[in-house]
Amino acid sequence: MDAERQEIVDLLAADVAATLGEGHREDVADQIPNALEFTDDVGDFAQRLVDEVQQFFHDTFVHTTWPACPRHPNHPLWFRDGAWWCEADGVALARLGELRA
Repeated sequence: MDAERQEIVDLLAADVAATLGEGHREDVADQIPNALEFTDDVGDFAQRLVDEVQQFFHDTFVHTTWPACPRHPNHPLWFRDGAWWCEADGVALARLGELRA
């Protein structure tokens, strides 16, 4: 994996560790093959990896609103354009890798 993709993995893993705990970093690594299989572009890889990890946490009930919106904890933030967005307010709240507990 190239350095750009590794940086995305590291930033997403930091978000996961900050919000769910260090034990879930491995869940990010587990989703890398799926993201690599369907993407060539680095930006597409970021979106695909985040989507795969988020869907995994929702589907397996690790956290059904991960990452929870700090403004409205009943819904998740959604990733686009390199940031986590509150769709209800239409604002970016954190860049990838900058989520806090």
